[in-house]
Amino acid sequence: MSAIASSLHGCICNEVLLLQYGPPCFPRRVANKQSTAGLFQKTAAAAKEASDAATPKVLEFFDSAEFRRVLKDCCADVAELPSQELLRRYRAEAQVAELSHALPSEQKGGISVFDDVTESELGNLSWFPNEFQTSLMHNVTPKSARINNFAQQRIFGSSPFAGKRPTWPEAANRLIYIAHNLRRLDTGSLPGFGDLTVVFNTSRVRNSVVIAPYDTGLYTMNCLVPEYLIPKAKKPLNCSAWTSAVVGTLDHFDHLILPNLQVPYNRSFTNETWRDGVRTLWARAFTSTPYEDLPGLNMKDMGNYLEADILANPRLPHAVKHVIGNFPRLFGTDDGRKLQRIAAKRSWPLFWAVGYGDPGKHDKNFSDPGRFPSNQRFADPSIAARPAGACRAGRRGGKCQWCQTSTS
Repeated sequence: MSAIASSLHGCICNEVLLLQYGPPCFPRRVANKQSTAGLFQKTAAAAKEASDAATPKVLEFFDSAEFRRVLKDCCADVAELPSQELLRRYRAEAQVAELSHALPSEQKGGISVFDDVTESELGNLSWFPNEFQTSLMHNVTPKSARINNFAQQRIFGSSPFAGKRPTWPEAANRLIYIAHNLRRLDTGSLPGFGDLTVVFNTSRVRNSVVIAPYDTGLYTMNCLVPEYLIPKAKKPLNCSAWTSAVVGTLDHFDHLILPNLQVPYNRSFTNETWRDGVRTLWARAFTSTPYEDLPGLNMKDMGNYLEADILANPRLPHAVKHVIGNFPRLFGTDDGRKLQRIAAKRSWPLFWAVGYGDPGKHDKNFSDPGRFPSNQRFADPSIAARPAGACRAGRRGGKCQWCQTSTS
């Protein structure tokens, strides 16, 4: 509590008000901009060097006979393109892919795997906090804390905390975890991470984005510190495929392309290989196939994203491009209506996604063999822009549809 109180700069609140996060008393962002900017500049310089060095290897891989065979099988419309053109398309798509952060509708009781900002807090904050900040705000220590603390120091170069728990200024210099949605999931990020997803405006955050070739929490548990492993996160990864200590940025990431395709597949434990990764990624991201006709994804496919984290606390509401609600779990509920109100208040376009299509079980295991369409997203009728004359009727129509759905 003292770490939070010290950041209020004279705001007079009692403990109840503080825990309710009333907007006038919510802790202010006190990050050391020089520290975060310095780390990003150091990362960007190393990323450029590593990316330039990796480009010939990527082009050679794109020219390989086996890679071309996979493309002919899955993606005939791009299979004959020169390797330089394939790389150009990859870079172009990667620079505009959604930067997605899934979060819970409300904080759950007890010790959880993750801690995060909640739906209600999102509606009042003027900036977006990272998980170490929310852990201080909620006075909890989630199971992921030591995993992500290790990963952010070892992989991204973040400064260590002086004690077991960070101070408020120390926490403010850490990362916001982001799924880079190159595979175009309708939910933006894995539904298991939360029932709603914030998609950040890339133009507002691109100079704070640092990228790893795979989920750093899973990589840390399965490859770097096995004693930290959470049982349901066990995955047979190809740990040796990620050899570079250099992460990337949205301008320089060629050195991450091959590890992203290779890390998820360990031939000692599975018959799947990088060929499966190429097939699903290219079919979803780089062909002319209409979105509604894209092939489905299994849980492993969904989790094979680049981790494109934000080394900053983006300002709200302008840093958010749009939000996505999990249709089976939220639509027609009180939390779903609250999301509608928040989106309207913040002027955020609101979309709904079907995701797993199951309102009951929302945290599936990576070994689940089922495939999900992952291409069922639609705009909320009450948020979508309409001509002034149609607004009133359109909102009535949206509300009517909402009520019919929630009572059916």
